Amino acid sequence: MDKQPIVVEMKDAEIQCRPTGLCLLAIIMSSIVCWNPAMIVLVDIASSPLYSNQVNQPIESINFNDPSLSISDRRIQYSTSQKSVLFAAIFAGAISGVVPVSLLLQKLGTYKTMIGVGLISIITTAITPFAAITNFYFLVVVRFIQGTTLSNPFPVIGSITNKWSSLKESGFFVSVLTGFIQLSAIFTMPVSGVIASNVGWDVVFYVHAGVCGIVLALWAYNFSDEPHRHPFVSDKEFRKISVGKAPKVSKYNPPYKKIFKTPVIWGIYIATAVNFLFAQFAITFMPMYLVYVAKMNLSLASVLSAIPLILQFFFKCLAGTLSDKITFISDLCKIRMFNTIAFWGSGVLLIVCALVPNTNQIVTTIIVIAAVSLLGFNAGGFTKCSVIVSRQFSPTVMAVMQVIMCLSLFSGSFMVPGLTHNGTKEQYNIVFFIYAACLFVGNIVFCLLAKGEAAEWTKPVVEENKTFRNTFVLTPESLGPTEDPKAAYENNAFTTVSELPDSTVNPTVSQGESIFETIPIDVEEAPELSENRTAPQKPDREQVDNV
Repeated sequence: MDKQPIVVEMKDAEIQCRPTGLCLLAIIMSSIVCWNPAMIVLVDIASSPLYSNQVNQPIESINFNDPSLSISDRRIQYSTSQKSVLFAAIFAGAISGVVPVSLLLQKLGTYKTMIGVGLISIITTAITPFAAITNFYFLVVVRFIQGTTLSNPFPVIGSITNKWSSLKESGFFVSVLTGFIQLSAIFTMPVSGVIASNVGWDVVFYVHAGVCGIVLALWAYNFSDEPHRHPFVSDKEFRKISVGKAPKVSKYNPPYKKIFKTPVIWGIYIATAVNFLFAQFAITFMPMYLVYVAKMNLSLASVLSAIPLILQFFFKCLAGTLSDKITFISDLCKIRMFNTIAFWGSGVLLIVCALVPNTNQIVTTIIVIAAVSLLGFNAGGFTKCSVIVSRQFSPTVMAVMQVIMCLSLFSGSFMVPGLTHNGTKEQYNIVFFIYAACLFVGNIVFCLLAKGEAAEWTKPVVEENKTFRNTFVLTPESLGPTEDPKAAYENNAFTTVSELPDSTVNPTVSQGESIFETIPIDVEEAPELSENRTAPQKPDREQVDNV
């Protein structure tokens, strides 16, 4: 006897796929970010047992990486340039992996690609302590390979949003998924700080590798590339997900030339560059700022570093929800409003922080936390704009956003350490002024180019079929009730699927919209159509089957 399909409420499948994707992206990012608090202990020779035991012996003559010590007790003194290289290796790997990983996404799908990416993350994270104590260049290679796992978050977000989100909920979907950066730091900063200070810097990497393995197993069990193939997706949920979307196509062919000739896309890319230039401060350099400038211990600095990211994630969800729910102003106005709050709000606070005297460390810390937190409103700005404008081609647009993100993080890896080699307040003030200037200019450019509607190249184009001399648009009435919309979608019977009332299984059509694919029929066999083609005769079922 065939096993009956599992039918659950829409929210159940959504709960599985959206948070699973968020958690997998977050733990992969966490496995990279955990290097930052671990490195603070790794380079702190004063915490080494050899440091306290020295008797009239120059520090330079002591081997703090002595093989007789346990890995947790070993210390390595990196120069400023070596620290920059170790930061940059991640983003160099991410840049080099964008093209091959994007090709894998198109060929294998999101599900299989992310399993491979997750395995790479687990292995490279677990061997990072061994690489660190073995050889600097070996560690650079490991960091470079680990960086390839950061090559595809935005294309994955675009793919998940396009396939699993209804158009009405796209803002909230994007805000949640793009929160993987904040969620990663919220988990990593306090956990890594406590473990590195009290257990050992190497244990930080082992913990993250283990958690990544657990989350990857949940991804493999719960996720599916296609909603209509997911066992927990009901017909009602599938119709809600699919309404208003472009038809299922057998081959993904992005119109690259048209995409790059669209001004709003360039506005999105400029906003992306500015956003992640500043975002890197929160995920990489904020613990160092609190330790070196505010004179906090590592454990306290790690906990405080998580606070603005918690607030940032909250603001992301708030902006995404408000962007979907507010209907009395246009999408374009909402996009400009939220992006301005994020960029100009953060920029103003950074300038204020730079002008506050160094003696008011508590005040400057509060202002920095507020500046980083406001950046969360970008979920209703350029990130949502990218999904609205590019629709089914959002993975392609976001793949370029991924490259730009990596380039911004790569440049910041050299800019900030190069300007703050002594870790003073005055040096960080220069960094804050640079951030503020970029945020102001970037927002102006984006708001001038932004759009609140889908681009022309996202709309389905029906090519002329030389075999047939006429076309016939099938309607729900001409085909009769559809009992299995997921099977129909699999066979390309729909262009869009409308949400149905609970009392019927027969699809309804929203105003001005046909839910069935345009099917060519030979003019000699097709019934005569009226001039406006609005009331075709109902064809025989045999005729439709022959088509």
